[in-house]
Amino acid sequence: MIDKPTLLRELEIGSVVAEQDNLLSRCFVKHPVLSELINDRKDIVLGAKGAGKSALWKELKDSQERYSEIDNVHIHLITNPSGDPEFRDVLAAISSEEFPESDDLRVAWRLYFLSQFWRAAEPLITPSSAENWNYVSISEEIKRYGIDNGQPSNLKMAFAYAIAKARALKNLSLKWKEGFELEFDSMQLHAGGSIMAVPFNKIIESIDDALKTEGKRVWLVLDRLDEIVLGDEERENIVLKGLLLAFRDVSDFKNARVKIFLRDDVYDRVTSLGHFPALTHIRSKSSAPIRWELEDLLHLLIRRLLENQSILNILNIKDRTVQTTQERRDVYYGLFPEKVDKGRAAEGFKWIVDRITDGNGVATPRDLLSVIDAARQFQIEQLERDSLNLPGSQIFTEDTLRKAVRKVAKDNLETRIFAEYPDLRQPIEAFGGGKADHNPETLKELLGDKYETLLPRLQRVGFLFRRTRKGVQVWTIPFFYSFALDVTRGAAFDLEPESEEEYTQQTLAY
Repeated sequence: MIDKPTLLRELEIGSVVAEQDNLLSRCFVKHPVLSELINDRKDIVLGAKGAGKSALWKELKDSQERYSEIDNVHIHLITNPSGDPEFRDVLAAISSEEFPESDDLRVAWRLYFLSQFWRAAEPLITPSSAENWNYVSISEEIKRYGIDNGQPSNLKMAFAYAIAKARALKNLSLKWKEGFELEFDSMQLHAGGSIMAVPFNKIIESIDDALKTEGKRVWLVLDRLDEIVLGDEERENIVLKGLLLAFRDVSDFKNARVKIFLRDDVYDRVTSLGHFPALTHIRSKSSAPIRWELEDLLHLLIRRLLENQSILNILNIKDRTVQTTQERRDVYYGLFPEKVDKGRAAEGFKWIVDRITDGNGVATPRDLLSVIDAARQFQIEQLERDSLNLPGSQIFTEDTLRKAVRKVAKDNLETRIFAEYPDLRQPIEAFGGGKADHNPETLKELLGDKYETLLPRLQRVGFLFRRTRKGVQVWTIPFFYSFALDVTRGAAFDLEPESEEEYTQQTLAY
């Protein structure tokens, strides 16, 4: 039998980034949101970072043959899956005094959608078909109004062109920052004369009709929108409000659809800004946020573990198809300890999930897989350093799981909060080494007189949540970020202590 350090070195559970995950197709776990998406009931998929939004569209694109409902759909990704932030580069290149308003961005997104719909649809349409009378008229109108810059499929250039075109239609120039040079045909930019002159609905309706005639559909997919304007909520709000308004403008077409994958906290922030016409229609097209229950996460992990022949061998399992929750639990506890903290009520797997759950009650597949991979690396080091002899088929210890959760929590704080909201670093770090529960007095002491303006933001990013403890309203740092900041359970003011079981039971309601 293979020795345990070698097994751990060779253990493969896939990548936490969907685009790089070679196990995604074989181990894909269907979420109810998938059915809403493929049946065109929902167009905006919401979920936390790492919840599996990218995994959904990647599954549909890479394994489209599995889903008969979309066998006539051409999935056209208009953001770069490799992570090249073309939108961010373009927006960052606009001087601050010239940054477009949400109405400008609404027009720019509509232009961008139109150009991308045509680029995706044109190869699907048969120009010689007698029934396809509108092919020529669509092509001529795209050229006449300068909707497409005519360049090869360059997403960055196409988006920059759409913004410049939108400003030109308002007879305004656009100033690019030094070092970011773009050359556009001035005749194309100004074609149409004004926003009102461009027949947006007529052109997209023609594209929609042409696709219907061919029995084809096009989905434009936008993902990674949480990276669009890092560290500047005001600009991000403008850009995404413009996007959602433009989406509303095109959302009723049947064969030309826009599918948006967006973080739910960002969506909530943008849609709560006010002055948002047709918000009800946008919300009706939006899914409930992707959430993963304890058993869903266990299912996902076991599917990936059993892709390893060495795991099948060490557990003496002949068939990697595991059908029931009890069978999955048997697999898990054949490899992991039953409990992590001795004397604590929570079983081992629940202990991990509780500790990767943020203040919004969200535990993601990304964080779970990150913990297991970090534990794998720590366990290899421990086995080689201490010559441990783990009992039976067990390959992980309690200590490595604690270290792994702490590492992932700290990484998460850096990459999910500080990288995106650098102004929150100082307020969050002020809680370091303290207690988890706070009242207004302790919050004011830590954050200053303006603490009330910070609380909604700290809650939105999942760093704090509000609950009732012993009849008292408190703001609590969840386990996850407590690990990252060496925060201990208990109140920073006089309040009767609670057990971990009481805390866990209370947080189930939040």
